[in-house]
Amino acid sequence: MPEKWKLEGTVFDACNCQTLCPCVYFQAPNGSDCRATGVWHIEKGNYGKTKLDDFTVAGVLYATQNPLMGIEKAAWILDEKLRQEQRDALTQILGGKAGGLFSMMSVKTPFGIFWAKFEYSNDRKSWWVKAGKTLNIRAEFVKAPPGTPFKSEPKTAQTYDPLFAPSMEKIVGVTQQYQASVGGLEYEISGRYSSSGRFSYQGP
Repeated sequence: MPEKWKLEGTVFDACNCQTLCPCVYFQAPNGSDCRATGVWHIEKGNYGKTKLDDFTVAGVLYATQNPLMGIEKAAWILDEKLRQEQRDALTQILGGKAGGLFSMMSVKTPFGIFWAKFEYSNDRKSWWVKAGKTLNIRAEFVKAPPGTPFKSEPKTAQTYDPLFAPSMEKIVGVTQQYQASVGGLEYEISGRYSSSGRFSYQGP
């Protein structure tokens, strides 16, 4: 019987779609596939009596369709500072065995878990992550072009994206850099979609 759990904090994503990503409105990706990454900074949480505070995890995926409808390949990158009991708890949560959001994610070929030292920042205007040699993403909110009569400020979009539950609201952004190299997934992307917001998940 899985323990009750809860996680909350900030989250951002990046993919190879153009802004706005159509996948979060149940449409097909802009191109022939989806190469996406989700990055969660857990500010506080728990799995039963096991505390899950102040660490970062990332999921790197590949799908030939809208990833909300199914994922072909995926790998997890977890913070190497986690203690063994925290690692065991996260394995239950992220593997979908403890109910909640991650139990809804269908991955045909999981590549397993990799460990790295994380650096992370997210102030809702710009966001970035570095996880050892496996992941490097830098992005910021979409800005108006110079010379146009618009003030550049973060714009919030409402979506069906469960990563940003329960509000499903996010700041729309664009990547300056998106590099991933984990489990055979190799991405080198820039100038494409990214978004940032908050999350609060629980289960079962």
